[in-house]
Order: sequence, then structure tokens, then C-alpha cells
Amino acid sequence: MDLGTTYGMHQVEVFHCRCFDDAQTIARAVRERRTVVLQLDQIPPSEAQRVVDFVSGAVHALEGRCERLGVTTFLFAPSGVVLSSI
Repeated sequence: MDLGTTYGMHQVEVFHCRCFDDAQTIARAVRERRTVVLQLDQIPPSEAQRVVDFVSGAVHALEGRCERLGVTTFLFAPSGVVLSSI
């Protein structure tokens, strides 16, 4: 049973990326309709850029959204999730 769907709740995951190989896991989470807050402060900037590029492409293909929250923090959301700034 998927409690997120049953009760109308949406799951948000905070992910601390440690290497480029984590990018597939992050893209898979968005494909499975989970919103991901991604922290990239534990990897070199060049590798962090590769992760953001890969996940952004995957999220775009899924018609999702990407927002930069900070210098090394990003939010990736599946389609249907409304993002708003205050």
C-alpha cells in the first residue's frame, strides 16, 4: 500500500550526494513521484555540476521542475508538484 497516494500526502527526500553515481538514484526517485532536496556540498564543484546536469535533464524529460535553493542545494520535483517562492 502506498501511504503517500492513499492519504494525499507527498513524499520529500533530502539526499546528500557523495558521487556522480548517485545521480541515477535521484532521477529514479523523481520518476517515482518523490520530490528531492539535493545537497551537493560533499563533492567537488565539477562533479556537482555533472550531477545537476544529469538530474535536470531527467526531470525535464519527466516534465518535472528544478529549483536552485542555495549555492549547493537544489530541489527536483515531479510533474504536478507546484513550486512557489515567497
